Amino acid sequence: TIIKPDLLSLLCLTDGSDVTQTPDILWGKKGDNATINCSHTKDAGYNQMYWYRQLPGETMKLIVFTRYGFDDHDFGDFSKDKFSATKPDTESGTFTVNNLEPEDKGLYFCAVSQHSSFTFLVLFVLAEQDRAITEPTVKVLPPSKKECQKDGAGKKTIVCVARGFYPDHVSVYWQVNLENVTDGVATDNAALREGEYYRITSRLRVSGKDWFTLNKRFTCIVNFFNGNATSSHEATVLGVKGLFFWNSEMI
Repeated sequence: TIIKPDLLSLLCLTDGSDVTQTPDILWGKKGDNATINCSHTKDAGYNQMYWYRQLPGETMKLIVFTRYGFDDHDFGDFSKDKFSATKPDTESGTFTVNNLEPEDKGLYFCAVSQHSSFTFLVLFVLAEQDRAITEPTVKVLPPSKKECQKDGAGKKTIVCVARGFYPDHVSVYWQVNLENVTDGVATDNAALREGEYYRITSRLRVSGKDWFTLNKRFTCIVNFFNGNATSSHEATVLGVKGLFFWNSEMI
């Protein structure tokens, strides 16, 4: 019986320094095939290789288990038409996602047996061929009038909206007075299609004391990957003085 490594142990106990996966980031067009290479520097006894996938907002899942010297790889419930794998020797292997679709975008992990190291890459899929790359427009909205009037000392919600971008490869983070913050942040799991482009929303919950500090800076930063490089786009709203604040542009 072949024992497959426990995923939680794999993540917690190892650092990935002896497993190499190439490329680090893979960009493919809809309908293409995307192949990932994995190799390790452990001894020849580590002849079993595992390929995992983590889609946005989901947990990691094992797609296929391979072993050197065996051609009938174990794909479990996954389709052999959609995925394929090779294990030409004990130190290396490949994994291919066939006929790329936008739903294939995610993290793909390679691991070897005996609870050794793992590594991963990011796979992006360009949904429509020959589409122009369009960077996001970012806007930050202050707390609503209703929220501020209801409880001056209570939590306030600042909303960041990035829209009008293509493709949908973005990440969002917040700063307060130029310092990164994670507490109180809630961001959409994935960008949502809005006509021909994409939109993503993130919310930052802050105390009434923070919001009612005059000129305190609340900045939303959106990193956009165009397939070759990452660019940053940001917008800032300032804290106000008083019991409540109303912006006529609020929607």
